[in-house]
Amino acid sequence: MNHSKAVLDDLLALSMQLNRQAFAQPPVEGWLNSFLAVICERFAVYGVLGVQISQIVGNIAMRVAGAGQIPTENATQPVDDSSPLLLAIRRRQIATTPNARIYPITIGSDAIGAIVAYHTPTHGAPSTLETLDALLTTLANQLGPALLQHLKKPGPQTGRLLRQIDVMRSLYEVTRDFTSATESHEVLDRAARSLVETLRIDHIGIVVFDQDENAGTVIAEFPDHGMIGLRIPLDTPLEEHLLKTKAPVVVNNVDADPMLGDSERALLQQLGIKSIALLPMIVKGRLIGSLGLDSFYDYHTFTTDEIEAAAAVTSQLAITAHNAQLYEEIKRHATQLEHITALSRRITSTFDRMHIFQIIREETPKLIAADLISVALISPNGETLNIYLLVDSGPLLASFPLERAALRFVFNTGEPLVLDDISGSDEPDYRLFASSRLRAIASVPLIAGGKTTGVFSVLHREAGRYMSVDIAVLEQIGYQLAIALENARLYMQTAQRAETERLMNRLSGALQGQSDLQGMLLNTLQEIAEALSARRARVRLEVNKRSSYTGSD
Repeated sequence: MNHSKAVLDDLLALSMQLNRQAFAQPPVEGWLNSFLAVICERFAVYGVLGVQISQIVGNIAMRVAGAGQIPTENATQPVDDSSPLLLAIRRRQIATTPNARIYPITIGSDAIGAIVAYHTPTHGAPSTLETLDALLTTLANQLGPALLQHLKKPGPQTGRLLRQIDVMRSLYEVTRDFTSATESHEVLDRAARSLVETLRIDHIGIVVFDQDENAGTVIAEFPDHGMIGLRIPLDTPLEEHLLKTKAPVVVNNVDADPMLGDSERALLQQLGIKSIALLPMIVKGRLIGSLGLDSFYDYHTFTTDEIEAAAAVTSQLAITAHNAQLYEEIKRHATQLEHITALSRRITSTFDRMHIFQIIREETPKLIAADLISVALISPNGETLNIYLLVDSGPLLASFPLERAALRFVFNTGEPLVLDDISGSDEPDYRLFASSRLRAIASVPLIAGGKTTGVFSVLHREAGRYMSVDIAVLEQIGYQLAIALENARLYMQTAQRAETERLMNRLSGALQGQSDLQGMLLNTLQEIAEALSARRARVRLEVNKRSSYTGSD
């Protein structure tokens, strides 16, 4: 009896405190956290370790308030249809997990959130849990109106929470109707617009990183400032700081912030950005991109509220951005496969070397960026490297001794090579390339039948344009080219041998039909002249004088 009276007294005291603080004028900032702290203290005898109030926005659970020992520090967590929290709210009944009990907070027939009470397993006796359920169910029913009042008249902390809820709700509205990877870019565009409208910032840009190329690419923005596709180097101080810390980076004054390097500051000023905040997009512990908050018209001091609200969205957008990145990669590989198949089909349909060069010049730029394409072939004696420059007017030939040509390194080792800048090279072949303002080069050996026959190269005027990932594409082209050139060589060799045999047969038949020496010589001369397309032919006979020896007795 005394225990029941104590429980009722606690419940009455908590109800009075709830009504007094929730409806106080002016509102008491932080009252909800204080109220939950009292619950933890009063209900510790029932094994309660921590209490939180959560709301569901779309597929995200957001912690509105909390006190005591709460297992996760994240204020937002994704949920699915099997989540006990979601089931408690949807069914408006108590749900349980091994270390928690969940009580829906309702107003009428609508559930607007839930109380989550974390407890120790040792306090799991049926009578104890029944008492705990009765107490927290009663408080949950009373919390409905109080929670609405709390959200209607926010103080600074509550206001921050509401902004996060608004942003998450906006994001949910944007993403709920989009499920396929092909729609990821539209999701990102709409999310960027939603953030601009919610945070009242001038511009949002979303960048995905390519660590292999040490650069990022703008894949979404709002409003449209023509930045889609813009390449952002990752070796700038701002980006390096983001990569190192994986935490938000804020620059309130682009013109004066010492964090920026000169080139980075100049780029931001050229884009018209006065203030910028970068928020990391992380998927499975890996930094895959960033979301940028940009101020164009005035210098902007980013507040903690703005950064936290944007960070809550960024963590969810990271998955969408990653899906978009994967989809683009899949599309790129599929397109490359199509072009390589087309290249293989075209290049194996001819045995003419000049036609092969033309096909390579036409198809290679579809697979890899190139301002010039070259094919270097070793001479029959193995001493000269004949370099064909594949230009629009037709191949141009430049020959260099193998031991002096820079391409000998690829030829001799049989290994691919990527160089960021050849403009300062002393080797004659690289000087030839540099004279046309070409700087970056990627080269692969041409190998047929286990023997290196030449070098295939692409060149670009932008220094550092090629990365190790480009080698894979270049090797596929080089493989097809090496086979085509070797087939052309064998075909030419076979054709020449056949022509020689045909000529010998004709000569043999002509000689057999002649009975005099002059007729035989004339027919032979005519056949040889015809075979060689000669306009004139001449036979010169010399009599070999022999000396005789006369012996004497």
